[in-house]
Amino acid sequence: MAKDTTKENEVKLTPAAEFISNSINIVMTGKGGVGKSFVAQMLGQYFLHFKKVATSTSDSDPVNASTYRVKALNPDFIKIMENNTILQANFDQVIESFVENENLTFVLDTGASTYVPLMQYFYDNDLVEFFSSLGRPVFLHTIIMAGQELPDTLNGFKSLCEMVKGTNVKVVAWINELKGTPVVDDKGVSVPLYDTPYFSQFADSLGGVVVIKDRKSDAFTSDIKSLTSKNLTLEEAKQNSEFNIMQKTRLNKVFKEVYEQLDDVYSV
Repeated sequence: MAKDTTKENEVKLTPAAEFISNSINIVMTGKGGVGKSFVAQMLGQYFLHFKKVATSTSDSDPVNASTYRVKALNPDFIKIMENNTILQANFDQVIESFVENENLTFVLDTGASTYVPLMQYFYDNDLVEFFSSLGRPVFLHTIIMAGQELPDTLNGFKSLCEMVKGTNVKVVAWINELKGTPVVDDKGVSVPLYDTPYFSQFADSLGGVVVIKDRKSDAFTSDIKSLTSKNLTLEEAKQNSEFNIMQKTRLNKVFKEVYEQLDDVYSV
């Protein structure tokens, strides 16, 4: 009798195999200049190059379509707004694409100028409830930044959390420390935001917190600006002679730390 080797030949699942590979990710904030497109580009690279899952990356920013210029992500440009009004038929097609491609990971970079009309579209069409009914992970990514941007970006984060509360849709907060670590007043003492209970009040809505660290080094900031101004991915920079070995090392460190945090968000 032939030996049954089925169990012996089974591939044992590793933690990486339990990775969420069909999520819908929408990057949205009402504040410009806080690193929204960089976040979208990091997400696209995380899924496509690091996790190697089938990924559709799109840009709908009508003012600065910087994600669309990163050609290694094979991005699409989607015109979803005209004259400060959401083109509902166009965005309907975006939603239709989400539904029809249930095994695909999506990353959509939206513009700061589209934030208010896009939020209205969410409410008018009960979009959160619709997303929640799909039976697949949906994440709204938003950015929190220190300085003058802190009040507005915190309000944007809070608005998204309130919108998705009680549903399966989750908000991922990205703390961009380009302008320093966001701090809040805690009984008269300035405390880093992530060292306070602030996020715990949104536990029902929160999918995770990702920190792009302030390394207190002009070199790291300069390297990231060089990468984004050239519209390159990390993998392209590693092969590009215009980046020296230390620049490549610093960039790899930034991405590696973000990817490790994203692993916590997308592991089941």
